[in-house]
Amino acid sequence: MDKKVIFGASSYNQKFYFDEITNSLPLDIKNTIKEIGIYFVNKVGGIFTLGFYDDDSLFIDYSFAEDDFLCDEIGAKLEIEKIKRENKELISSLVLWYKVFNKENKNS
Repeated sequence: MDKKVIFGASSYNQKFYFDEITNSLPLDIKNTIKEIGIYFVNKVGGIFTLGFYDDDSLFIDYSFAEDDFLCDEIGAKLEIEKIKRENKELISSLVLWYKVFNKENKNS
């Protein structure tokens, strides 16, 4: 299944990324996503990604460099579950936004 990453944050280069499709998102939602991603990488390290599969379902994922022996994989899994639990409304809003956005782009 293909993935479309709309946000990423990295502890390795201390940068974050928003895909251009997020330009239609309200600034407060983008700021919340950024805060979540930066908090995640500061707490457990690695790379945090958020996006959508080609069936419009949301994913929140992480990865670590192969030589990153300080990574906290158990902590990363727990943080992902915490993010999902504490941000249900944000996640629902993102899924709805993406379905509408994706439908508009497919019809263009």
